[in-house]
Amino acid sequence: MPEDKLISIVIPCYNEEKNIDRTIDGLLAIAEANKLRMEIIAVNDGSKDDTWKVISQMAQKDQRVKGINLMGNFGQSAAYMAGFDATTGDYVITVSADLEIPLENVVKVLEYLGDGYDFVNTHRVGRWNGEDSSRAVKSGMANKIIAKVSGVHMLDRGSGMKGFTRTIIDNLRLYGEMHRFIPDYVSMYRAKMVEFEVEFKDRDFGESAYKGNKRTIKVLLDILTLGFMLYFARKPFYTMPGRLFGFTGAVISGIGGILALYLLLLKLMGESIGNRPLLSLSIVMVIVGLQSLMIGLIGELMARTYFESSGRRTYVVREAV
Repeated sequence: MPEDKLISIVIPCYNEEKNIDRTIDGLLAIAEANKLRMEIIAVNDGSKDDTWKVISQMAQKDQRVKGINLMGNFGQSAAYMAGFDATTGDYVITVSADLEIPLENVVKVLEYLGDGYDFVNTHRVGRWNGEDSSRAVKSGMANKIIAKVSGVHMLDRGSGMKGFTRTIIDNLRLYGEMHRFIPDYVSMYRAKMVEFEVEFKDRDFGESAYKGNKRTIKVLLDILTLGFMLYFARKPFYTMPGRLFGFTGAVISGIGGILALYLLLLKLMGESIGNRPLLSLSIVMVIVGLQSLMIGLIGELMARTYFESSGRRTYVVREAV
């Protein structure tokens, strides 16, 4: 066990007033039993109950507990980022407040991180027992599509217990609802990843805030963004706008130029070309090709602005000596 490491626990909370105190007490007990240096950061994501009141009371009792109260319900990705930005630990672990995953698995997550893995995921076994079979089918299909797009084969992307090294946390930025694809976005850093099975338990209080058929449409739209972002991040110099649009523009303009040259030869031979559809086609192709080339150049400027203004690099350093 990494006794010399500081462990940061991030808990996003939404209407978890009856669960969050038990979750925090359980984590503190694990820290005591395993002699772990631990900080717990509970993020209240605009709960409509007394979740924040409970978090505040827990923070007053133990200095290892920190509370962050968001001004409203910004979503799970934003709650994760608020917690990540407040962490100072060498390892960061996300834990759901609903206690659906036994907290003892935190120890196993730490063991994998100590063994050199950059990201650890948990697979909730028995999650769909007694549930609507249609949800299980849709979840399985979505998981297969995401795996095909990203190349990352994880069985349970939605599990609330995940482990990260400090390097991953310092580089990971979540927007919108990217929490659904954390393993896939982590893969852009060439992270060493592992997944292990955990027991799934139904929550004792409250209900999940992430249900409904609207999620299906949102996930499908988010997968498109995922595919583009991963390809651009993994091969930025193969998909730079100047190359993509420049090559396309050059091909289109080239074909248009060849057609125009052919028509010019016909004109020199005395044939009429004014009524030929080929003339309009060649002009359109030259114009479209030049526009594509200009879009590529503008895209190059935007790509450079993106990296330089955000402070991002096209690489990630694991360690240096």
